[in-house]
Amino acid sequence: MVSDVDPASIKKAIAETRLLFVDSWAPWCGPCVALTPVLEELSEKYAGNPNVKFLKINTQNYPHFAYENNINAIPCVLVYFEGQPARFESLDTRGGKRAMTDRLIGLRPAEHYERVIRLFLG
Repeated sequence: MVSDVDPASIKKAIAETRLLFVDSWAPWCGPCVALTPVLEELSEKYAGNPNVKFLKINTQNYPHFAYENNINAIPCVLVYFEGQPARFESLDTRGGKRAMTDRLIGLRPAEHYERVIRLFLG
């Protein structure tokens, strides 16, 4: 299960987890709700790997978290690697261009997250 946490829990997880995915979501967001089973499946798949963790934060309850992390659209999954925002090349699903980023925005398939896991953990 992907735990719904507060900003303090995320800070702690960033420091303790090699590769961390933080799903910024809201209950009224249809794509956010649709992403939940994808992240749940990945969380179960990697449950035995201490290097990978999935969390979520409700931006409706913690709007300052969204503001501080420059989240302008949800779902937005922030990616942290070894205590820092990760930097990786990703396809912008809206514009179709590749760009360096630290997040995956929008409803994406599990393969996009798997690609990031392979990129950082081999």
